Amino acid sequence: MIVEDEPMIAISLCEEFKDAGHEVAGPFATCAEALQSLEISLPDVAVLDTVLKDGSCLELARDLRRRGVPFLIFSGKSAHWDEPPEFENVPWIEKPAPFDEVLSAVTE
Repeated sequence: MIVEDEPMIAISLCEEFKDAGHEVAGPFATCAEALQSLEISLPDVAVLDTVLKDGSCLELARDLRRRGVPFLIFSGKSAHWDEPPEFENVPWIEKPAPFDEVLSAVTE
């Protein structure tokens, strides 16, 4: 699952994951869209930006944890900002980063 509101980054991530042989849900530009998709099917893993078109991804992070879906953060924000409990022990990759780094974190 790709949850990213910057169109170029979202499209790039989706294409890179598809090229690497993964099935992709999304991209979703809002927390609401991503939450709706979880009602239909659960992804194996999710890549989340911290701030989306409709605000923070915290509600989505809570729901993913509740459902047992692992996720990582791919954000322009530093991992050293006041990290909420929803992000404890979650892999954090700062943008920009090479796709190989994101792919490696997803496969782990």
